Amino acid sequence: MFGGVCILAGFIIPSEVLAMAGAGAAVMGLWQARVSAPESRRAEAPAPAKSLPAPIPRIPPGLDPEIVLGALRDSVAHITTPVAAHLWLADEPTGTLRRVAAVGPMAPSAQPVLLSDDDVLVRACTGGAAELGPVVRVRGGSEESTIWRYALPVVAGDTRGVAAVDFRSADKIDASTLPEVTAPLRGSLAGTLGLHVARLELETAQMLIVAARDLSRMLDPREVLATALKRAMELSNAQTGSIMLLDPDTGRLTIEMSEGLPSEVVQDTTLGEGEGIAGWVLASRQPLLIEDLPARTPAARRHGIRSAVSVPIADDDGILGVLNVGSRSFPVRFTESHLASIEILGKQTATALRNARAVVATRQLYFDTLKALAVALETKDPYSRGGTERVLEYAEAMARAFGLPQEEHDAVRIAALLHDIGMAAAGEGVALADRPLTTVERALLKMHPQIAAEILAEAPALRQVVPIVYHHHEWYDGEGYLNGVSGENIPIGARILAVADAYVAMTSDRPYRNAFTPAAALRELQEKAGTQFDPAVVEVLRDILRRGSSRVPGSIDGRA
Repeated sequence: MFGGVCILAGFIIPSEVLAMAGAGAAVMGLWQARVSAPESRRAEAPAPAKSLPAPIPRIPPGLDPEIVLGALRDSVAHITTPVAAHLWLADEPTGTLRRVAAVGPMAPSAQPVLLSDDDVLVRACTGGAAELGPVVRVRGGSEESTIWRYALPVVAGDTRGVAAVDFRSADKIDASTLPEVTAPLRGSLAGTLGLHVARLELETAQMLIVAARDLSRMLDPREVLATALKRAMELSNAQTGSIMLLDPDTGRLTIEMSEGLPSEVVQDTTLGEGEGIAGWVLASRQPLLIEDLPARTPAARRHGIRSAVSVPIADDDGILGVLNVGSRSFPVRFTESHLASIEILGKQTATALRNARAVVATRQLYFDTLKALAVALETKDPYSRGGTERVLEYAEAMARAFGLPQEEHDAVRIAALLHDIGMAAAGEGVALADRPLTTVERALLKMHPQIAAEILAEAPALRQVVPIVYHHHEWYDGEGYLNGVSGENIPIGARILAVADAYVAMTSDRPYRNAFTPAAALRELQEKAGTQFDPAVVEVLRDILRRGSSRVPGSIDGRA
């Protein structure tokens, strides 16, 4: 004996287990007194026709739930063949027993058991003493039998639960040796239950760490929301989920992102403080776990949601929205652990969302500054005013259509604004001349992409913009300038900018000609697709123009 434990055959057995084993006679006497009590809820245990010697219990070599339950089942096999052994954890906040593990051909359902039920498992767990009772009568062929359940309480520190063995027998079973043979296994059962809780907490902690790491790296608000919703549903094994964001102007919540909800719910739902579950969370700034929702809200009845967890997306600077997950299971799908972990995720999401919004605002301010510079460069040319903004609109629309990553998309936007800043080197009169250009003027004009690229290269933040500007006068067949590259060797951003720039130039007035109609400009682009322009980019612009958009002027009809 050392420090409250005994080392036996290589295994450490808690001293309280040995004490229980040493007090076997007392435990058995208590048990016999209980099973002989005349209470109607407790089955009698009459003396068997023939007593069999109790086996020596086998202490399992570990705390794996199935191994420990297998040992529990084997320890009582001398009575009659057991059909199941199972272990349950008490979840106090929700008032339920949750099945941890089960073995045997007739293992019980994993459906949670309410601690308010009059059940053998509940009586053993809450009463702190072993219980035996009938569970259900079954019929196999012409023979009827009863499932008997022997349940014993399990305590591991602050955690409590219950373990049980089920027997199928046509006759009442002899329970006299059950306390004696199961007592040595209570230490293993307690260790298994405690280890199960520790593993759950570790898994949750690991998932929250991964979520925090992922969220901290994201600069797109929608990506933050999508990741937070995904992690929340993974943490809780939920069937539905949504993120509602607060509109600071109206003070109401609307669904920004969802999973498993009907589209009409997503579109029509709006809640103020105190309205519905999310509205209560918004008003109180407190998390909420609700069960038996169909009895509480008409919406839950319509959509089959039985349990829900809602937490604020909030930090020290205030609340940004509400994160919701739902389950269609009942009784009680979610636990207090789910509520606590999703509440932490809500705080992580608030921090990540504020950071992402700040990045977007900074990026927009930076872009607006560049746009103001581009507009200023246009002021000396009455024919080019507004052209830069139109090039930007077409280039942005095509970048979206090609599904470019955000960084490439942003590079195309900036290139659309600044691609002609090198024109100043060619002289003010060159671009406006209504006469043929001299050889020197033409050479200076052809140098403007290189001059612009060299200017932009001075800013490290614009390094992705440089190749787009440098190559935007290359031809798809290699006959353009500056380097004569062709086809896919031309950056996709430069190919997009070339088409946008050409279309805007053709549909704008010039000193030497009137503007083309949109249809005529598109025909010109299509005629030069494969030589001057990338055919795929021209096709995308055609689709954009034919669909029409409030963001893209100059739409054409199907006859173009």
